[in-house]
Amino acid sequence: MPAKGVTDSAVFSKLLREQFGVDEFPEDAPVVVPAARHLELAQALKAAGYRIYVTVVATHFLAQEATKKDPESPERFEVVTALRSVGAGTDVAMWRVILAPGEAMPSLAREYAGADWQEREQYDLVGVHFEGHPDLRRLMMPDDWEGHPLRKDYAIETACPPWR
Repeated sequence: MPAKGVTDSAVFSKLLREQFGVDEFPEDAPVVVPAARHLELAQALKAAGYRIYVTVVATHFLAQEATKKDPESPERFEVVTALRSVGAGTDVAMWRVILAPGEAMPSLAREYAGADWQEREQYDLVGVHFEGHPDLRRLMMPDDWEGHPLRKDYAIETACPPWR
């Protein structure tokens, strides 16, 4: 049984099992969906009444940041997306996509207007590329900024005028 708040919707769980072949529901994290099926899942959820784009959050993990379950864990990005259904008994559907460095994932900006700036923010600060985004460019950092400041391999002492 999934942890409350991670995958607490019967509709979402059934969709994952029947249409996407997902059989692992971690207790401490959102379910993992392949990047190639990310857009398809979002479209199926939209058709099932999940019409509010809640968030997208990307995290960069270095190769040496091993987990208890996987001590040989390679460098990767984990991108979590959350959608919410509308109306009485609203539910949240949340899933993860795991990407190798340089790997892109489909944009949801054409399906959900709320994805536009949030995907741009993750691209700008973490460096995740959203394939098919209508305007994937920097949002918070200057256009000439080098790198992505929320990556774990970004130099902390990088000068940030006018602050330092």
